[in-house]
Amino acid sequence: MVTGSLETCPEPDGMGTSGSPDDRSRRRDRERQRRQQAQRTTPKSPSDPGAADVHGPERRTAATACGWCGGPITPGSRGPIPKWCSATCRHRAWEQARAAASGRSAVKLVERRVEVQVPLVPSRRDWPRLLGELADQLNDGRVYDRDLPALARALQPVLEAYRRRARLTGAFDVR
Repeated sequence: MVTGSLETCPEPDGMGTSGSPDDRSRRRDRERQRRQQAQRTTPKSPSDPGAADVHGPERRTAATACGWCGGPITPGSRGPIPKWCSATCRHRAWEQARAAASGRSAVKLVERRVEVQVPLVPSRRDWPRLLGELADQLNDGRVYDRDLPALARALQPVLEAYRRRARLTGAFDVR
């Protein structure tokens, strides 16, 4: 058991005290003078006079379009100035730079129009020539035997339609 009175130890000079009111006043004055001096020596941008406001010193201007996809970039108020609009674009740009360093990157993306010819529906003037070509292919053996039954099924309604029309108009009948 300890008995005795609680006594305070005297503080050594400069250790743990905030000083006298005069000391605090002098420190405040020195800090104010330091800030004013720093403010006078900081050059202001002539192009944007109101840029350095209460939010802090000027920032460099950020890119407005993504370096990968060309989309818009919205820079934050703090942190690094972005070059890409998303993490995906940043990763793709990194992949491209890595591939370029190894010599495997695409040199240039080329877009071009490709015209595909679509076969036109034969007109009445085309049918004699086309049927003549079909007859030539049949005579030369350029049509496989396995395709003949399907061709006969396709020609049957054509012949029936022709015969019906030939009876009405008196055209030449093929038998």
